[in-house]
Amino acid sequence: MAKQMADFHKHLGMISGVLAIAALALAPGKAKAQTTASQAGAGRAEVVGPLTLQPVLDLRFGRFYRPSGNGSLTITPNGTVTGNGSLSQEVTTPQEVNGRGPASFIVLGDASRVFRVSLPSRIDITNGTATMRVTNFTSNVPARGITLNANGRFDLSIGARLQAFANQAPGAYSGRFPVTVTYD
Repeated sequence: MAKQMADFHKHLGMISGVLAIAALALAPGKAKAQTTASQAGAGRAEVVGPLTLQPVLDLRFGRFYRPSGNGSLTITPNGTVTGNGSLSQEVTTPQEVNGRGPASFIVLGDASRVFRVSLPSRIDITNGTATMRVTNFTSNVPARGITLNANGRFDLSIGARLQAFANQAPGAYSGRFPVTVTYD
């Protein structure tokens, strides 16, 4: 029986040793796992050239006879001229060279970039004492914008409608209107 007791203690000691080794292996903070990592990131920036406008021709409603009633002349961005009211016949009035037509500008900027055009809703032009209203400004750039060509250029055309009143005072009328181009 003493031998059996000795064998029992021997096995008990072996089991205790195996359990102690297992406990050490599972103990928190004892395992060596990767706790940090690093990787290089990238930064990017692009500096684009500013948009510029170069005026070529003014918006020209040309000459017309003093209207007997209210009327209007409309010039589209492609140069089509229509009249209504007492100015309906004035579209055939002889003009001096470049006497009637849309405004034109050269837009310069970063090649192949999309841009948009903003125009006023109306302006007044005067001869010093009398006024006529210009409305319905339109351009050859769609509302969603348009792309500059590979050379960074676009030929911008702008039309509008001139409203004249009965017995409009004679004279040379003029005024200015803002044109804004913006990268999309």
